[in-house]
Amino acid sequence: MANSDPGEDQLTTLQSLLHSDEIITPDSADYPPLVQTWASQKQMNPRLLIRPNSIESLSKAIAYLYSSSLDFAIYGHGFMSASAKDVLVNTSSFDGFHLDKHSDLVTIGAGQTWAEVYRKLQEAAPDYGSEITLPITFKFQTDIIREVVGARTPCVGVAGTIISGGFSWLSSEYGCISDPANMLDVKVVKYDGSVVWASREPELLWALRGGGGGFGVVVKVVLRVVPYPQNIWAGPILIPREQLQQVAEGIARFVSEPVDPKITMFLYVVKGRLLESIGTDSDMLVIHAFDAHGENHGRASFQWALDIAGAVDQTRVTTLAGVADLQNKAHIVKGSMKQFWAPLLLREISKETIIKAIQWSEDIQHLDKSLGDCTYLIFELLSSRDPAGPISSCAWPRPLGGKHILLFGTGCPSGDGPDKEKLARDLAIEVASKVLGADTEVNYLPSGFEDFHDPKKIWGPHFEQLRALRRRYDPHGRFKAAVNV
Repeated sequence: MANSDPGEDQLTTLQSLLHSDEIITPDSADYPPLVQTWASQKQMNPRLLIRPNSIESLSKAIAYLYSSSLDFAIYGHGFMSASAKDVLVNTSSFDGFHLDKHSDLVTIGAGQTWAEVYRKLQEAAPDYGSEITLPITFKFQTDIIREVVGARTPCVGVAGTIISGGFSWLSSEYGCISDPANMLDVKVVKYDGSVVWASREPELLWALRGGGGGFGVVVKVVLRVVPYPQNIWAGPILIPREQLQQVAEGIARFVSEPVDPKITMFLYVVKGRLLESIGTDSDMLVIHAFDAHGENHGRASFQWALDIAGAVDQTRVTTLAGVADLQNKAHIVKGSMKQFWAPLLLREISKETIIKAIQWSEDIQHLDKSLGDCTYLIFELLSSRDPAGPISSCAWPRPLGGKHILLFGTGCPSGDGPDKEKLARDLAIEVASKVLGADTEVNYLPSGFEDFHDPKKIWGPHFEQLRALRRRYDPHGRFKAAVNV
């Protein structure tokens, strides 16, 4: 008689610990969207998907999975491309929300998207009214609402953002999402199924502030709520590609001077075929402007861009949720590409860097059109600041003086073979030296960690402490994380 598959036996035991509505098999219509990775090459098509509806169910599942021989991973909304051969644990049922208006703290389920958090916050606290005395820094605005320092891309998940540091439209003023001033506590299910608020184990809370994960399963997060203007002037300013020199000079000049922390911007390229609605047949540079002091202040701040020949103004006045919603379409392409990331934190941005980066992306388009179509290049300017406290207060010791993010993403269509995939990977490995120079110090962000990045360089002086904590909170190295046990 043939021996039974021990993996099948273990899957059966796991299912016996859960309710039927917490178990999703590959033949279910619910399965594909709940296991979809961002990078298609990382999809492992797990034999079973579980979506626990309570902390009790999750605790039982994690304790059993950890003691089994099953390969498993923790999945939020797929943007970190977590997958596993046997079991994927989907945390999207953890979507609770509670705002304490007296303490200005919000407790949120870590399995939801930031879009859900923004919506619930608007419903719970549409304005501050007369509840507080506004600081003088809001002299440009009279309409103030409660906001959290949350992710710029609203369709990404809360937990994944927290463990990778997290950047917000508010980061130039308030720092990373997981900084101590913004994130106060985290509820975690540990490897043995026990549940703890991380504040009771300070080293655990420290590790969750950008430490790359692997310390348990995050189920709740406590965030500080801050007063913020709701009349934000933001949106795209489209500029013809042939004005690259003028755009690069304008941006370099703008960011070289002190800039109000309520002002930030993106720069990226959009292909002409996506811009038929405005009647152009050429590629366009996009300056995505953001000024929380309102339209008059914003137009004055970005007049240099609006005055460039051929500029098309698509800005508007909106709330922070409205600004985030401008990027809410990112999920559409999830799983359609083999993707590799190279996100960099920079202290300075020069005209030469802007021009070389855009020329690099165009060279890829000329090398191979399908590679070019799957390549991302985004300057997230004035998007960071040093922590309010000491660098040692966060697991990710981001370089002092880092202000700008330069996000490179290379890829190819999911159906392309290994040769094209290797080319895309090699391009991601080489891009920093190609654009910044071989001798430039390179600082990668935890949020785009790839196996070709050196975790010792990303976490620097905190790497060994994180390894020691990984051994404590994952003694058998069963959780998947950037810093190995």
